[in-house]
Amino acid sequence: MPEWDEGVRHFMTYWFSGLVNGLESVDEPARKAILQECGKACAESYTIEVFQDARERSTDMEAFLAILAARFPEAIYEQLTSGTIRVRYTSCACDLVKCGLVQSSLICECSAYNLQENFERAWGIPVSVALETSILRGAPQCVFLVSLESPLR
Repeated sequence: MPEWDEGVRHFMTYWFSGLVNGLESVDEPARKAILQECGKACAESYTIEVFQDARERSTDMEAFLAILAARFPEAIYEQLTSGTIRVRYTSCACDLVKCGLVQSSLICECSAYNLQENFERAWGIPVSVALETSILRGAPQCVFLVSLESPLR
């Protein structure tokens, strides 16, 4: 995380507070559109590269998930069926939360879109992600259910 002087940290805290207030005041479709774009941008900043590298180095989903688990030790990847993966985070993986800039559980939807973008770009198929639980919503861990629209054989 970047080292910020107190003035920048002060500004960023207020700015993100305004963003969260704005997200809370818009309707569901608008919130979804904003957080979906945020999730994609977050993925572009780093994780897409990791997911694509894992895909290039693996022959199947099991190997792919093992590579991801090695790269992201705070995450647990579990293949439930050929088209369903459960992803659990033992700690919040959002850099905005880690920096103390956001504490709203709305940001958890951004994380779901981030995971969706990562899987879609790595596998080249449509994916949906459902948020089951999150640390910001009071659960001991974050849990996402990833559904591949074209199950792998």
